[in-house]
Amino acid sequence: MQNYTEFTIKDFMLDDAFCRWVIQNSETDNQFWNNWIHKNPHQTKNIETAKEIIKMIRAAHEEISESDLNAEIKRFSDSRKLLSSSPQIDEAKGRYFDFTKLWKVAAVFLVGVFGVLYLSRQTGFDEFSFQKTAYKKRTDNKKEILEEIINDSEKTRLVDLPDGSQVTLSKHSRVSYPKAFSATQREVYLSGEAFFEVTKNPHKPFIVYANELATRVLGTSFTISSYDKEEEVKVIVKTGKVAVFPLNSEDEVLEKKPEVMLTPNQKVVFNRADNQMKRSIVASPEPLKSIVPTSKYLVFENIPVTQVFEKLYELYNIPLVYDNTLMVNCRITAELGNQPLFEKLDLICRAIDAKYEVIDGQIVIHGKKCN
Repeated sequence: MQNYTEFTIKDFMLDDAFCRWVIQNSETDNQFWNNWIHKNPHQTKNIETAKEIIKMIRAAHEEISESDLNAEIKRFSDSRKLLSSSPQIDEAKGRYFDFTKLWKVAAVFLVGVFGVLYLSRQTGFDEFSFQKTAYKKRTDNKKEILEEIINDSEKTRLVDLPDGSQVTLSKHSRVSYPKAFSATQREVYLSGEAFFEVTKNPHKPFIVYANELATRVLGTSFTISSYDKEEEVKVIVKTGKVAVFPLNSEDEVLEKKPEVMLTPNQKVVFNRADNQMKRSIVASPEPLKSIVPTSKYLVFENIPVTQVFEKLYELYNIPLVYDNTLMVNCRITAELGNQPLFEKLDLICRAIDAKYEVIDGQIVIHGKKCN
């Protein structure tokens, strides 16, 4: 936890948790900061000043247009000597200067001094941009009251959901959910990254809205990475089956046909630059927990290579595509131990003079006819 004891006004303005408290005013944050101020009364003045500046910066962004801002910046630069507590007359031009507006411009300049530094440090939090993220829009538009859990620590945080599902929330991430799920579906909202272990309920789909993607499952485990400022949004499946949908608006995904289906060891990456989704295989596929290979499970003695491919599919649940008629006479003798999947494939392909590539979440093997 941050040590705020010696913080200056600028330090408070650049602190994630402090800014979130001022802007969102949540019950959890209120409890923390009120207790902290009570124990550290010497910081009361700094805190109140930082709060007021943050509020004025936000108000200035909301109330002044870009054209007014540019005009007032020029006027402010030419007329700094006129800054005072009441409007003054420019005798040369015979007009009044609106110092209320000039003060708002001055507040905007503070964004340049403090706000840019603040923004440059962010990963998942986007409060100072004053533009609502997809996460914020969705949670604000919900009629029911949502519980929000925010992890601004450097460690993961375990969150228990109303149905018994669990969320392991990564740092700089937040998740929102209702106190009780509806009768037809379980909706959760994520900004940042989290690992979900979902309690199986075939009558009530579990849906995670994470910026540009929605993920629908019945009961499984998977990871979603959807930080506001990163170039990609990712869904990675560990167990079960996951349906992924792109979201251009507030789509209803309960009955919608998914664009991508994922199974264990598969992932989908949504690239924000080109607005495209791509299915692939995780970097280090892991054997399914439901299969515990014996010492002889991956020992092959002069058997068709197609049977080896079948064993690998059974072990990793990753589709292997090959020409069965072309490889029907290809045989192999090998003992495959604890090597990663792709090392196993390298050994097999060298033995039968073949190559492989990953295409759309599958492993495609290109080989030659064996005599």
